[in-house]
Amino acid sequence: MSQDIRVIVVEDEAPTRDLLIRYVLDRPELKLAGMARDGEEAVEVMTNTDFDLVFMDINLPRLSGFEALEKVNKTPYIIFTTALDDRAVEAFELGAIDYLLKPFSQERFGKSVDRAMQFFKKTASETGRGKKNGLFITEKENYFLVPFSDIIYVSSHDNSCVIHTAERDYVTYSSLKLMETRLPQDLFFRIYKQYIINVSHVLKVQSDLTGNYTVFLKDEDESQLPIGRKYLSQFKEFLA
Repeated sequence: MSQDIRVIVVEDEAPTRDLLIRYVLDRPELKLAGMARDGEEAVEVMTNTDFDLVFMDINLPRLSGFEALEKVNKTPYIIFTTALDDRAVEAFELGAIDYLLKPFSQERFGKSVDRAMQFFKKTASETGRGKKNGLFITEKENYFLVPFSDIIYVSSHDNSCVIHTAERDYVTYSSLKLMETRLPQDLFFRIYKQYIINVSHVLKVQSDLTGNYTVFLKDEDESQLPIGRKYLSQFKEFLA
């Protein structure tokens, strides 16, 4: 990615805030775009500033980091900086790129930035800057950011969901209803009680003599998924 990465620092403790700002300024590809000292300031800055990446503390005055993010329309790349060692899973489920546990070194900060840069490079041409680019998935002790464009479809199985991509399948313990809220509505559509599809991977839609419809997907498995009758009319409107 050739453009500068515009950064917002959200931190209520002055020493850590100053340290983060110094670390940001030491990276030539990062440009400080804004700063906030509590959750409400963070909402205001993120709403009124053009930015790409946020370094955000979780335990903030007025609103927590998690609460502040819920009040912002766009979901940025996020690196949480916190002294709380028990919120990592929740942070990654919200789409965090990394979780920096205080106190952290400049070397550890640099690794987070390098990780963020890799996500920018992978998805910048697909979705543009400053938008949510993928789905963070927790799988056992591992965390993955799967670009939305890589997801072919999502299926539910008992108390878990499987995210199907061309490279591999990811299993996550999440309901399909929750998964539906985390996927962009202009790209994904629920076609059945057990399936959400990425419409960009649809090869064709076919009906049979009984009026049942099937979606054929462009993947190596040549997946064929049923369309539930309760979803059919809205799906037709979605594709129109």
